[in-house]
Parts: sequence; structure tokens; C-alpha cells
Amino acid sequence: MRVNAISNAAVGFAATSTVKNSTIPQSLKPVHNNEEILNKTNEGSKAIMNYFFGMQNVPSFKGYPCSTSAFVVKQIDNVPCACCGKEMMNAKEQNDFVSKASKAKGQELADVFSSNFHKFRRNERAIAREIMNTAPSKPNSSISDILSSTKKTGADLYKQECTIVLDEVDAVAKSIYGEKNKVSNYVSAQKVALNNKKGFNRSAFLKGVQNITKEDANKENTTKLMDKAIELPLNEDGVNKILSKYRNSDSTSIARRLISTAVMTTEHIHPKAKGGPNNTENYMGECAECNNNRGSADLNNYWQTVYPNMPENVQRYNDFITDKIIKGEMGTKYEDYPVDLEKIVASESRNAIKLTVLTPEEIDKARKEKGYSDPKPLPEPVEGEMTIVKKPSGSKKPHRKPSRR
Repeated sequence: MRVNAISNAAVGFAATSTVKNSTIPQSLKPVHNNEEILNKTNEGSKAIMNYFFGMQNVPSFKGYPCSTSAFVVKQIDNVPCACCGKEMMNAKEQNDFVSKASKAKGQELADVFSSNFHKFRRNERAIAREIMNTAPSKPNSSISDILSSTKKTGADLYKQECTIVLDEVDAVAKSIYGEKNKVSNYVSAQKVALNNKKGFNRSAFLKGVQNITKEDANKENTTKLMDKAIELPLNEDGVNKILSKYRNSDSTSIARRLISTAVMTTEHIHPKAKGGPNNTENYMGECAECNNNRGSADLNNYWQTVYPNMPENVQRYNDFITDKIIKGEMGTKYEDYPVDLEKIVASESRNAIKLTVLTPEEIDKARKEKGYSDPKPLPEPVEGEMTIVKKPSGSKKPHRKPSRR
């Protein structure tokens, strides 16, 4: 964006503000020097800074400032991702999985992967499935043994995973609409496109399913279909990169990389890069895949192309967390979290995502009706706590880095 355009908009916005009870004239000419703009009145400076950082539409926050690592939601098990809806892992669960998977072989290895398979994210699942399916026939083989010896390419694993998911979408469609239906016909055509290595696109497929089912008044039907359809790998290149980089790594590094995108992170609903604060009511729990892929992109553009069922998933997340608040598992500082979550999500999605939430008064009433005790303050987390992590290159030497999410 050009400086002049920013200057004109910012000064126009500041023209209605007041300084010492006097109104800035509407005829104020645009100033083209950034320093002059930023040195205007206190109110004008705030307006300009808000414009620069994209916060002009952000609602006021009622939460409290805290680091992303201190967000209490990150301490809870099995939270559904507010974006893709899949169950997430916390740091302890991740470490437990890595410890078990890196030591296991054969059928034991297959069992470890099988019990956690629903948590693997889309690109990683294509590789995890290959390890899980191969392990029983190789009783003495570890993760690294299986991955280093496979003859399949990333393209092979991508196509294999897409075919499995498309078959599952077809099965769901037939269970809802009968043996002959438009969704199943569409899936068949997409499988042909996939086998021809041209014409198949994940986003286009999701949009196609939406278009076919848009006249179905039963929301439960479309939700079931979309929950299954979004399991498609994000892209072939992503699967290729993981396989190429980790094919010859040690088992611990491979296990950690494959499950890493399922780990819960703290998402800034209004992106931090655009001025979003470190505040509990600008936070929601998302898996690393969703958080990293979105970056600071417009929320609407992101979910409509990658996870079309995000509105339903944010509601699931809210309902899950509200239940924890009612039970007193989130301490005393989150009573108004659902209300503020509803406001910021509506603002950031330009009212495309509207949540049904409980007010603090309704939460308190539900708590009393269910016989739960009033919540007690939780211990304050230690800020800046260090976490041991493995180098992504596969090196066995760990290094320390601050917990950031």
C-alpha cells in the first residue's frame, strides 16, 4: 500500500477526533510525511496506528493480557481445533506419543499409530498410514526402518491417501442419500481426475461438494460430508517435502515431525502482525497445521477455501471450552471468554461466523444446576519456561528454545 494512500485515509479518520475540547477541522489537508502524521494529536496518533496495524474493526477486549503459552486452554486434553475441528494434542501427549512410537517395532508400532491415527493431520496422515500399514509385516522394523525402505514416493502416498478419503466421502454420501446420488457421481469423476494426474484440486473438490449439497436443509448431512472431505491431504508437494526430508532420519525425529501439526497452539484471531493483542479474548486453540497455514491471512479467505466447515468447528470448540468453564477447570478468569470469543470471531469474519454462547450469568446458573463448585484461581504459569525440543533436521542433539505458542 502506498504511503500517500495510508496518509489520506488516516488523516480522514483522525479528522473527527477532538483535542482539548476543540474539533480538528474537516478541511484539514492530507499530510504526506509519515513523521508529521505520527506526531499529530494523541487521538490522531491512535487512529493512525490502528489503521497501520489493521485494528480499526477490532472490538474492545474484556480479557486479560497473557502470553500465548499461559493460555489455559493449552493445558486441557482432547480439545477440538477451532478451525479444522480435529482433536488436538497438548505438549505432554505429544511427548508421550513420540516416546512410545520411537521405541516400538512391528505390531506394537502399528498399534501406537492406530490409537493416535485420528489426530494426525492431512499431509502427515498419508505417511503415517504407510508406517501403520507396513509395520505388522515387519516385526523387527522401526519407524526409520520402514520409511527408509519404502519404494513409494510422496506422489504415491498422496494419491493413495486421496483415494481412501474420496472412497470414505462416497460411503458417507450413500449412507445419507442412497446408492445413486449426485455426490457419489461427483466423487467418481474426481477419482478419474486424480488418476489422470490432472484436474484434481482439493479446494475445488470441497467447493463442489458444497454446491451439490447446498439445497439440503438438513445441516447434519452436510456437516458429516464436509467433516470427511476435509481429511484430503492439503497438497502433493507437502507430502513430498516431509517424505524427502525425513526418509532417512531417526525414528524420534520422524515421530515428532509427523505428530507436530496436531499439537495445540494459541491462535491470534486478529493476527498479531496486524496489531492483534496478546489477550485471552484474542486467543483460541488451533492445531499447528491450521495456525501455521493461516499466518496473518484474512480469516474468511482462509477457512472458506481450506476448511469450509470452520463455522461449525468454532462452535464445537466454544461448546467444549464452555463445558470446561462450567466445571471450574479453567479457573476464575474465563467466565466471559465465550461472549468475547463470539464478538471477535464475528468481527474478524465480518459476521460470516456467528456463535451461540453462554453469558457469565448463564454459565453460573448451569454450574449451580449441575452441582459443580465455584471455580478456584489457577496457579499462575511460569513465564518464559524453556522446553526441550529436537532439531527438525533429525540431529540427536537437542537444543533449547523458549515456549512461544
